[in-house]
Parts: sequence; C-alpha cells; structure tokens
Amino acid sequence: MIMESLRILIAHSNQNTLTTINNAVSTLGHTVMDAVVTGEALIKCSESNRPDLVISGVKMPDLDGIRALTLIASETPVPGIIVTPKSDLELVETAALDHIMAWLVEPIRTVDLAPAILLVHRRAQEFAELRKENHDLRTALVDRKTIEQAKGILMKSAGLDEGEAFKRLQKMASRKRIRLIEMAQAVIHAEDAIDLK
Repeated sequence: MIMESLRILIAHSNQNTLTTINNAVSTLGHTVMDAVVTGEALIKCSESNRPDLVISGVKMPDLDGIRALTLIASETPVPGIIVTPKSDLELVETAALDHIMAWLVEPIRTVDLAPAILLVHRRAQEFAELRKENHDLRTALVDRKTIEQAKGILMKSAGLDEGEAFKRLQKMASRKRIRLIEMAQAVIHAEDAIDLK
C-alpha cells in the first residue's frame, strides 16, 4: 500500500533499537527528522520542527516516552507510536491518549512498522478533520448569534421585520464589500458606541 513520505522523529534509550527503527523508517521511504535518546530531546526536537509522526520508547533516562508525547500534544497534537518490551505493555494500555495511536512490541520489524505508520497517519488525519469540523461548527454558531443580534438591532432601530432586517444587512455588507459577519459585528459595535454616549 503506497502512502506519502512522512517526516518521523524517533526516540529510544537503546542505541540498537534506535538504529533498527531508523533503518526501518528509511527503508519504508520516510524521512527520519532526528533520532534522540531522551524525553527532553524528543520534546525539544518536536517543538523546533514539528514532525508528522513520533516513534518513541517508553523508558528513557529523564522522562518516559508517554509523558513526553503527552507534553508535546498539550501544545500541538502529534500522533505517536510507542515501542515497548512486553514488560511495559500494561503501562501503555493504561495510557488512554488519543495522540498515542499504536504501540509495537520489541524487537521491531519493518513488516510490523509499515502498517502501524499507515494506520496512525490515517487516524491522525481523521482526528485533524474532526477537530476542524468541530471548530467550524463552533465558529458558525457564534457567527449566527452575531448575525441574529445585528438583525435585532436593525429591526428595533429601523422598524423592520426579520426578513427585511436580514436583507438590509446583506445589502450593507455588499455595498461595503465585506462579509455578512463583519457587517453584523459593525452594526453591534455601532450600537454599543451609541449606548456609551
């Protein structure tokens, strides 16, 4: 299954595992942004140059991988794959975090990594689309309230019914060549300015 080349950041305290993951990621046609051995380095690299995906071990000298990914996601969501020995699986299973989308048991094989990267990348895209839809819906609701408020002001000040007030608002926006929401905000600000006098 062909997918786009991703920029992947790798973190693991074991140099052999780090090299294995690095080689596997490169073999799959992705770009390794950096390969680091501490949680702090993982956070720093992610902040300075946001990766498409992070592959991280759990236990590192300073900060475990789950905590590092949680801190990264608090600023900007970055999808992650956790790499862990069997003894740490229970820890990962308790990390019910939407940015940790998969985990792999060591030793890592390219044949296991390929579908995990594909799955995580697709799930991350779906989450991003849902976040955008949610944001757009919230914006639309706020805009609608603002337009309703502006219509109310025009109905009261010009003695118009609701339909006429909406048409007046549309004409005013068209004449000034601005969006309807911007015109509605202007009407509200104008009334606020009059009320302050």
